Amino acid sequence: MHDLSSFQELIRQLIGLFDRMIPLEQSKLEVVSRNQVTRLEDIIKKEQAEIMSLRGLDQKRERLQEELGWKDLSFQEILGRLSEEQRPVMKQLFDELAARVTAFRSVTESSRTIMEVNLHAINQMAARQGGGTKTYKEDGSVEAGPAHFTDRRI
Repeated sequence: MHDLSSFQELIRQLIGLFDRMIPLEQSKLEVVSRNQVTRLEDIIKKEQAEIMSLRGLDQKRERLQEELGWKDLSFQEILGRLSEEQRPVMKQLFDELAARVTAFRSVTESSRTIMEVNLHAINQMAARQGGGTKTYKEDGSVEAGPAHFTDRRI
């Protein structure tokens, strides 16, 4: 029987990390929908710090799994290898983590969709104002780029 305390603590840390990242992502969704670019930059900076923490925790998880003899195993596969006494606690932790990840992905998808819609609107405005295929050279002069098929009017 393995001592799972370090692994359980790591899963709790991952749950805590997602508990911090979900509100950040929800804030990002809110500011993106309101076109508040300055606030978006602040949120992205905080999010980048949390992503670095996530990478560190994931590397630690990989090391712990390898030490426990569970290298490359999914959480479901790990549950199958645990004793009857260990399984309920780990299942609850895995379920909590899965719920947080699902919630995070949902909010992230919503943010991405709104950003794509906003970007499309910006591209449409730029194209209508003549900025569609023009670029600037190093000397500041304007250079017309090749016409794109979607730029033509019928």
